[in-house]
Amino acid sequence: MKKITKNLQETHDAARDFAASLSMAVDKEGESDGAIVVALSGDLGSGKTSFVQGVAKYFGIKDKIVSPTFVIQKRYELKGHKNLKNLVHIDAYRLLKPEEITRIGWNNLIKEKGNIVFVEWPEKIEPLLPKGHKKLVFEFIDPEKRGIEGV
Repeated sequence: MKKITKNLQETHDAARDFAASLSMAVDKEGESDGAIVVALSGDLGSGKTSFVQGVAKYFGIKDKIVSPTFVIQKRYELKGHKNLKNLVHIDAYRLLKPEEITRIGWNNLIKEKGNIVFVEWPEKIEPLLPKGHKKLVFEFIDPEKRGIEGV
């Protein structure tokens, strides 16, 4: 199902609803076998980082969320959430080979229960994405509209 958002607030609202569903699923099922990994595909300017900002807002993260293009990964502690520990935001855009992601501890990151890992440009590390990861596809429709498939 594709959701159309017409402004930043609507993108944040969609992200909030998505984050709430993740949080409820984790609380209902208890601890998972590993991290929740969410692949965010879409062109530049399609709303991927804005979506992560909305998720962070839902979880009470006060830090300014920007795309970690040059540092590849940013980690934010999730306080006050029973089965969740960290929100991890990865931008794989600058990676040349999938294996490069392992240098930042990818294998441990996705095995760690309580992590929610958002990966922008997941195509760059496709073979290393865990089975069962969630996939959201973002589309730039026009300057006022974005499409989000998978929420």
